[in-house]
Amino acid sequence: MSKQETNFEFLGRFDKRVAQLAKQAEEYVHTDPDSCMFKLRLMVETMAKKLTNLQMRGDISQDLGAMLGALERAGVVSRRQADGMHAIRRDGNAAVHGSPTPVPTAMRRLKDAYRISGWFCKRIKKGAKVQLDSFVPPEPPTPLNKETEALHGKIDALEESIEQRRLETRESLLMFGPQENVDEVTRRITEELKALDNVAAAAGEPMIDADFVALVMAMDLEQIEEDPRHGGDSRQARREAEQQLESIKNHLAEREEAFMAERTYLLEQREPT
Repeated sequence: MSKQETNFEFLGRFDKRVAQLAKQAEEYVHTDPDSCMFKLRLMVETMAKKLTNLQMRGDISQDLGAMLGALERAGVVSRRQADGMHAIRRDGNAAVHGSPTPVPTAMRRLKDAYRISGWFCKRIKKGAKVQLDSFVPPEPPTPLNKETEALHGKIDALEESIEQRRLETRESLLMFGPQENVDEVTRRITEELKALDNVAAAAGEPMIDADFVALVMAMDLEQIEEDPRHGGDSRQARREAEQQLESIKNHLAEREEAFMAERTYLLEQREPT
């Protein structure tokens, strides 16, 4: 891809601000990956605010994580798109708070942003014709030496590993559906609440906020406890669910810190190009 070309040319027809942020992120991906993540996070925040204004009613928190959670619960943002937006939010936040962004991480998030952008255009303009070509990774300004290539390979392998663990944890935590059979959920609830911390420890951080998971679980528990066949105090059910997930949330935060430390360590091994 030449310096004049961009994967995000199509975006300008739908939202000039989002298009500008995407192009800037693309320009920074090799030379300043932290700035790339700043731009991508702001891009996602701009998308979320526009979707909120267009398709949500009532007051919605302007915190990006809360906005994405509200949009996903309302069905405005699909699970797949929410996962990508949360990934950009998470790595953008890490960059803001001083955790260095490797080029492979920024490139992954840029590719996520490309996919999300196509979906976003169709969401804000019904009937929009958006056919995405394959994402073309921007080329570095100068060829990478063997040491840098090897380092990028290690970081990319680490990123792939942590993404798989996060995905597995999300699958494990989202164990209740809207049409669950009460008897079946009741049978599972005791087993799964006890096992949840072990699942989280083995799998890593979920791609959605733990606070949202706690709320979902509390609502499910309330439905079970309030069912006339069981009877019980739904407030106590909520407290128990929130206590279970608060401990998991703390554990996941520790895992995320360990991941960031490992990524930073790899970056510190970089040889001068």
